[in-house]
Amino acid sequence: MGKTSKQTKKFQNKHLKHTIEHRKKAQDFKKKAAMRKKGGGAKEEPQVEAVKDDTKNFGEMSVDDFFAGGFEIPKGMEKSKKKLEDSDDDASSSDESSEDEEDMKKNLENLEKQDPEFYKYLKENDNQLLDFEGVNPLEAMSEDEEEEEDEEEEVVDEDDDKEVTNKGGADKDATKSGNKVEITTKLVEKWGTQLEKPTAKVIRNIVSAFKAAVNINSGEDYKYSVVDPKAFTELMLLVLKKVPIAVQSVVKYKTKQGVRTIPQNAQATQIGSILKNHASSYITLLKDITNTETAAIILASLYEVFPYYLSHRRLLKQIITAVANVWASSNDTDTQIASFAFINNVVREYPKSILETVLKISYSTLLQHCRKTNAHTISRINFCKNSLAELFSVDEKIGYQIGFEYVRQLAIHLRNSVNGKGGFVTIYNWQYCHSLDFWSRVLTICKEESSLRQLIYPLVQVSLGAIRLNPTAQFFPLRFYLIRSLLRLSNTGVYIPLFPLLYEVLSSTAITKSPKPSTLQIVDFEHNIKVNQAYLGTKIYQDGLCEQFIELTSEFFGLFAKSIAFPELITPAVLGLKRFTKKSKNVKFNKQLSQLIEKLNANAQLISSKRSNVEFGPSDKREVKEFLNNLNWEKTPLGQYIVVQRQQKEERLRLFKEAQEEEEKAKEEKKRKEEKEEEEEDEELAHLEDDEDASENEDMSD
Repeated sequence: MGKTSKQTKKFQNKHLKHTIEHRKKAQDFKKKAAMRKKGGGAKEEPQVEAVKDDTKNFGEMSVDDFFAGGFEIPKGMEKSKKKLEDSDDDASSSDESSEDEEDMKKNLENLEKQDPEFYKYLKENDNQLLDFEGVNPLEAMSEDEEEEEDEEEEVVDEDDDKEVTNKGGADKDATKSGNKVEITTKLVEKWGTQLEKPTAKVIRNIVSAFKAAVNINSGEDYKYSVVDPKAFTELMLLVLKKVPIAVQSVVKYKTKQGVRTIPQNAQATQIGSILKNHASSYITLLKDITNTETAAIILASLYEVFPYYLSHRRLLKQIITAVANVWASSNDTDTQIASFAFINNVVREYPKSILETVLKISYSTLLQHCRKTNAHTISRINFCKNSLAELFSVDEKIGYQIGFEYVRQLAIHLRNSVNGKGGFVTIYNWQYCHSLDFWSRVLTICKEESSLRQLIYPLVQVSLGAIRLNPTAQFFPLRFYLIRSLLRLSNTGVYIPLFPLLYEVLSSTAITKSPKPSTLQIVDFEHNIKVNQAYLGTKIYQDGLCEQFIELTSEFFGLFAKSIAFPELITPAVLGLKRFTKKSKNVKFNKQLSQLIEKLNANAQLISSKRSNVEFGPSDKREVKEFLNNLNWEKTPLGQYIVVQRQQKEERLRLFKEAQEEEEKAKEEKKRKEEKEEEEEDEELAHLEDDEDASENEDMSD
């Protein structure tokens, strides 16, 4: 059986039942008229009743039963059946039914004289039968009905087109070139006036025009066209600011406990269809955002109509993905804040509906946009990690499920690398490192009783495994980066043995071997996880490693500066550092290590003096935890040392950034000069060619 045509489906849904009833009445009337002409014999009366009963059953059939077949067509209905079948082909219906139409007209003309009582009944109850004309039902279907049935196609109202174009020329707000309606400022003003008392029809036309304007460079054929930039700007402001207000005036939201829902009625369905078509315009605009002001207007408009997209899961994912791309890719902090505010607001309003979708899309989008990490992009990436980490606390159960899935993926990648599948390249890249760092932020800000805390142990194991995967000097920056993540995670109260990882750096040849002089630039450990081979064995790299060791070692022990067990914690470290200083020939580094050892011992003496007066033992965990709670860690000997170290680091970073900016400016200036010199050379060549042409012309004239 061939595929049912679109027209046939529409006929089945809208006109089949009416046509069957119509023809049933006509057939009954014909039978009655024929019997009355014969005088109404007794033998034929039962047959008439049988036909009536069969026709009644046939008329009460559902559409599905009718097309399923397997029933007996009553006598006298063969011609009606033939007409219905021929309506699918829409070719010979009028020819085959012309005979019936003439009979019907003659009978209707004589009905009032022959049976005035029956004629009166028909006039009162079914006046359409008296005005019967043979019409093909498919031809009678209006264009508006076809447009309303298909939500996926672009919805355009033909009646409004007539108002806009006005064939008589009365409406001058729009011009018609070919088959397209040109959008003008007057037309936009007219639409703005109509939105004061909006209807679904007006909103539909405005949305269709805006879709054509937004996709002007797509190459697709739309009914509307826009040439005037001012008209486009006014249309965009009209759609983004006034259309959401108009939508809510046509269909008001039901708000309960701060959650907006859409009422279930015909108007809401119609508006929903229009806004579904409008979603592609929002997505296109989000891809082309250039400034914060535009982003704020688009996102505010989208938020107002967001409830209409909740039931369309595929469309919802596309919208969230578009917003997440703005959030993860924009280098403008204000634009990032505006996009995250939108994500945060919709998640807080509909946590059960979209939270899981938002978290997964945002996480994958973040990883897509962090492949390239440098001094210019790190602030954007850190903002994304910190803001997304906040969303995982909205629903800790969903957050734990997603976190468990992604941490497990990281562990599988690490296991495959250890087993020789793919090598360490799959681990030693920015995406993997940012993933580990992101989850450390999530677990650091979650509550102490949160189920997310169960992920701390597997995350620490994966991070330690990644650090030890390739313990070469070239990847020491990656080691330092992951150690910082673990230091952050240590703030949860979990002890992570990080000093052995740091001490391994001291035993590497990059520290113990005499360095060679170099004129290379200072290593940027903040924005790199790998150094070039040229840095290995150089003094500039060795000095950088020494600074990183001092900083991270002091930060690690600073976490426990008020711990009652601090003296015992630093004992192995102090012995190892003293042993190293005796062997090392790096005078500057030895001096830094001696200062660190001194601060560690001073802090240990403070803790020992404070705990000598306590009356509780190590088994009293509550008292141990509250030990020196009233003392600020910055006032401890080690804390004061760390504060000074941080200030010095900030100063170094500031100088480093200034040097980078000056270097970039110098490169840009050099590039401009080269371009200018090339232009001047091109102009000189052009002048020489002109002179040569002129001289040739003179010679020819002579």
